Amino acid sequence: MKRRNRACALFPAMLLFHSLSGCAKSDDKAAVDNAVSAAPGVEAIDEPDAVTVGTNEVTGLPTDDWIGRWNGPEGLFLDIQLSPDGKPGHYAITNKDNLDRQGDYGGVAEGTDIRFVRDGRDLTIRPGIGSETGFKYLAGRKDCLIVVPGREGYCR
Repeated sequence: MKRRNRACALFPAMLLFHSLSGCAKSDDKAAVDNAVSAAPGVEAIDEPDAVTVGTNEVTGLPTDDWIGRWNGPEGLFLDIQLSPDGKPGHYAITNKDNLDRQGDYGGVAEGTDIRFVRDGRDLTIRPGIGSETGFKYLAGRKDCLIVVPGREGYCR
C-alpha cells in the first residue's frame, strides 16, 4: 500500500518533468520534425459568431439608394431619410411639392417603390427619367424619382 502511494505521489512530478522537457531548445532538427509529426491532430472548429458574419446583415432595399435630397424646379424637392423607428423599408419623407406647401410624410417600401399618403391621396414614388417629370428643367436627367407622371418629379 505504501508503495502504491509513493507511485501516485511521483506520477504528477514525472508528468510535469516530461512536459517541461519539450520546452528545451533542441539542435537536432530530426527530433523536432518527429515531435511535430507526432503531435495529435487538432480539429479546427470555426467560432459560431465567425460563421454567421455577413449572413446576419440586412440586405438593403432598392429604395434605400434613394436616401437624400432630390430637386425639382423652383425650389421644389423631395427628401427621403430612413425612418427614426429604424424599421427596414420605412422612410421619413419631407416634400415641397408646390410653392405654397412643404410637408412631412411616412413612407413604406413596396417592391421597388415607396408608398406614402399626401392630402388623403395614396401616392407612389418610383424611379424614372427627367422627361417623365413633366418639367423642361429636368428633361435631360437620368437619375430621377417620379411621384405623379408628367406633373411631379425630382432628380439628382
